[in-house]
Amino acid sequence: MRRQLLALLCPLLLSACSAEVAVETEPMSQTIPITSVLKPVYAEVAIDLPLETQGLDVTVKEITATLTVHNPSKAFTLETSARLSFTGTATPDEPITYTDQNLPPYYATAEVLLAPRNFAPNTSTPVVIDTPGLVKAIGQKRIWVIVSNTVTRATIGEALPLNIELRDVVLHAVVTKPFQGLEGALGPGGL
Repeated sequence: MRRQLLALLCPLLLSACSAEVAVETEPMSQTIPITSVLKPVYAEVAIDLPLETQGLDVTVKEITATLTVHNPSKAFTLETSARLSFTGTATPDEPITYTDQNLPPYYATAEVLLAPRNFAPNTSTPVVIDTPGLVKAIGQKRIWVIVSNTVTRATIGEALPLNIELRDVVLHAVVTKPFQGLEGALGPGGL
């Protein structure tokens, strides 16, 4: 009976050798210029991730990003999309813009975070991103987001350039941290 009880407890004790923690970053915001009508322009934005997400030796179980896309224009519908890259040339202080003719070579391999989507004038739209590529952001010092943006519909009364605002961007993650070595004391050979 005692052996059966120990056999039942072993998996439970082994699973107790890791901690599961929910973490999230402080909210970040970024303004992206809109300089094009009908043809997309791409703005590469560098984002330095907070220290608490860098160099972590953890397993990411789930991750999402939440943000609000704000179109402050009173007259223009803006189409926006976003891709995540771990390579880039922009700095946090200086975004870089591209057109279809001079996209960087890493654009094709950047993961789609937000498929092209229209944002009506004078709206704030909550967005949840749960693409698997976000997992690789945990542990990075800097990531690059390449945002395409263009005016798709307009009424009279406003001129370019415009901005679209990515407000309160927060990464939410559930991570586990295994405690190496403890399972040896609690495993079948250690009991």
